[in-house]
Amino acid sequence: MSEAPILFEARYYRKLILEREALERYAAENDVIIGVAAETPYCFFIVDLVESGNPGDTIRFPYQRVVYKAQLRGGTNVVVVGKISAVGLAELGRIALVRQERHATGLSHLELPRGFGEVGVSGVENALNELRSETGLIGREAFFIGSTFTDTGLTDARVDFFQVPVVGQTERDPENSEAIQRVELLTEMEIAAAIQAGDIRDAFTVQAVTFMKICRL
Repeated sequence: MSEAPILFEARYYRKLILEREALERYAAENDVIIGVAAETPYCFFIVDLVESGNPGDTIRFPYQRVVYKAQLRGGTNVVVVGKISAVGLAELGRIALVRQERHATGLSHLELPRGFGEVGVSGVENALNELRSETGLIGREAFFIGSTFTDTGLTDARVDFFQVPVVGQTERDPENSEAIQRVELLTEMEIAAAIQAGDIRDAFTVQAVTFMKICRL
């Protein structure tokens, strides 16, 4: 990972061990992988050796993290709040969600459209593209409403949230790898009720509701 030294900048409370000899010795003695344990087109799964504790009473142990490749090179992961803003499409103010099967849980989830960052594509462009491909809904502009880290215990992945006024519609064009079942248009009250009832359990969608309240969208 010499091409991304920012990943190995010093930590104050939990030191990263970077000396090759120490890493190799720990890996051999403990029968663990240290370094890049796996790689996909989207991310690296890295196992660091870290040192924690008080002076004279420290321990070393492996600590895993997921690093997204496109984000390293400037891509912006996005979640999109697409709100109907043109008469004739649907009831004004309804928000587009997609129901799709997610591999990690093996379940069908109702959630806002979202997508990985792409190198050379701005967050605004990515938000408009994801909304169009997943739902067929068209927006001319996208407004940044907030940003969160996905899971600070596992990954440095950051996600930007955008609100998009929907002004048109075309055919959906999702990627072949996606498992979108259908598009649903819900009011804000219906989304809140679905969260309370447990029908919406996607963390990004729950976070978006907070941003909508803060920004009074």
